[in-house]
Amino acid sequence: MPRKTMTTQLELFPGTRSTTATPIPPWQSLPDDTRQALTRLMARLMMEHACTADRESDHEA
Repeated sequence: MPRKTMTTQLELFPGTRSTTATPIPPWQSLPDDTRQALTRLMARLMMEHACTADRESDHEA
C-alpha cells in the first residue's frame, strides 16, 4: 500500500494568529503611482524568475 505523505507548515508566530484576515483593497482604489510601482515590481519579479528558470534548465541539459 503506498504511503501517504503529509505536508505540514511551521507556524513561525503562533501567539500572533488572527482570526480575521486583512481585506485587500480593490486594484482600482489604489493610487496611480502605487499601481504603477506594483506593476513594475511584479514584472521584474516574473522576469527574474524566468531568467533563473532558464539558467537552471541550461544546467540540466
